[in-house]
Order: sequence, then structure tokens, then C-alpha cells
Amino acid sequence: MLRLLVLFAGLLAVQGQTTNVQRCSGRGRNAPLPINAYVEGCVDPPCPLPRGSFATVHLVFRAPRKLMRMTTHAQAFVVIVPINYPLGEFAETCNFLSNSFCPVMEDEVLQYSLQMQIENGFPVEVSVTVEFRIEDEANESILCIRVPITVVPPVSP
Repeated sequence: MLRLLVLFAGLLAVQGQTTNVQRCSGRGRNAPLPINAYVEGCVDPPCPLPRGSFATVHLVFRAPRKLMRMTTHAQAFVVIVPINYPLGEFAETCNFLSNSFCPVMEDEVLQYSLQMQIENGFPVEVSVTVEFRIEDEANESILCIRVPITVVPPVSP
């Protein structure tokens, strides 16, 4: 009963906020999609992400097993070439869970927010596809999403 309540609360928190994401094609292609994924400000990709800002991705997912540690990875696909994108401190998934902490229990519904810097050096109007993959301590993929983005000019102050 408590699990259903937590799941319901998590879904209410992101109700009406869902981004149409795809299953990954790279390393995480066999990983499941999350219960919900929302890239702030974007419902239908390609998601416009302003240069010089942080993109925020909210994920609601169920832990497939007891997890001691999780790491988030990002790869940008320029044409078909994958380029690893370092997330720095944001790669530590457990530090950005909003409703739990690690270790997490099997079947626990987790709410996670990821931030990614859209560097000032990125060319404007360039479209790429980004894959976000969460792995456990054994480097097994827990979930993976693929979302097309377009870098747009910075937001005026």
C-alpha cells in the first residue's frame, strides 16, 4: 500500500509534465524507460536548450533491485558518433534523489533530477541526440532515455 502511495505521489508531482523520450540505441539499449521523464520546458523534442544554462531532467523510475550506488552518464550523438559528456558532481545519482537516499530497496519508486550544463561554447541551432543512462555499482544499466535537443541562443536577462 505504501509503495502505491509513493508511486501515486510521484506521478502527481509530474502530472502533465512528460517529455516524449525514446529507448536508447547505444550501451543502454536494453535498459527500460522510466515511469516518467520530463525535460523542463519540453514536451515534444527536439528540446530547445538555451546555451549557457542548465538543462534539468526529472525522472521517476522503479529500482529493479537493491542498489547501493548509481551513476548517471550522458552521451551526445553527433550524426552517429557518440561523445561522452561529463556531468561532474551531477553524475552521482544518489545525491539528487528527492524522495529517498542510497542504498535503495528493490521496487522502490525514485524521483531523480539531473542537471546538465549547456556550455557557452556550444554552437547555436545545432541539433544532437542525447542519451542519459543510469548504471548501478556493477555498471549495469538501470534505465536509459534518448532525447533530441537543439541548442538555442541564451535567454535574454
